[in-house]
Amino acid sequence: MSSTGADFRGLTPLVLMSALRRAGTRVCEPLHRFRLEIPADALGPVLPLLARLRAVPRTQSEGVIEGEIPAARVHELQRQLPALTRGEGVLESSFERHHAVSGAPPERERTDHNPLNRKEYLLHVERRV
Repeated sequence: MSSTGADFRGLTPLVLMSALRRAGTRVCEPLHRFRLEIPADALGPVLPLLARLRAVPRTQSEGVIEGEIPAARVHELQRQLPALTRGEGVLESSFERHHAVSGAPPERERTDHNPLNRKEYLLHVERRV
């Protein structure tokens, strides 16, 4: 019996995971640059919010804060900004760069068989489980 397309499709995840392990890959997250215009008296409540959202202010002048924020946190900043600035805050953001995740990388539940567990994965590919 010869190999079929299904054989190669089943083994591709194993080869890919092995290559990623050897390459020493790292998990990165997208960062946005932001520009925030706020009333001067709103600075007190806004700065702690930026800290909680892992934003890093780079420059600050009268009523304007510029810096970087993880893309996943931009929506939360947009949502909370009107209450902290009486609706007077203006936020602009755009993609800046990718940055390596510090600490444990985020994970999501697998929806298929896990090629990281080679033995179990091969049993599923061979349909023995």
